Amino acid sequence: MTRLNVSHLSVRRRDLDVLSDVSFSVDQGELIGLIGPNGAGKTTLMRAVLGLQDHDGQSSLAVLSSQDRARAVAWMPQAREIAWPVSVETAVMLGRTPHLSSIQHARETDHEAGDAALSERDLQHLRHRAASQLSGG
Repeated sequence: MTRLNVSHLSVRRRDLDVLSDVSFSVDQGELIGLIGPNGAGKTTLMRAVLGLQDHDGQSSLAVLSSQDRARAVAWMPQAREIAWPVSVETAVMLGRTPHLSSIQHARETDHEAGDAALSERDLQHLRHRAASQLSGG
């Protein structure tokens, strides 16, 4: 099942084409690596696909409401400073926020999802470490 479709995505800044006519799809369970030199447009592509950057073309995520998009994907940019000392486990659990109402606390199923996310990425041993102490790479 296709989870993400991007068609003819282009981003222009001033008089410069940052991205031009990018198209791809990602199927369920597929892992994609985005590799390129600094300034190649990797972050711009991610922001455009997520609907956080103005662009031409289509992204199946960008057309979702912000609530539905937050339920579908999570993105933590590498260059973003974490302003307070939260554990890796807490940072992962923040990804469950879109699945809760404004007054609801994390449920057992949310904690199970957080544990599963840590396990899938083999990060259980880092769960109590401050997220701000981890390398961005």
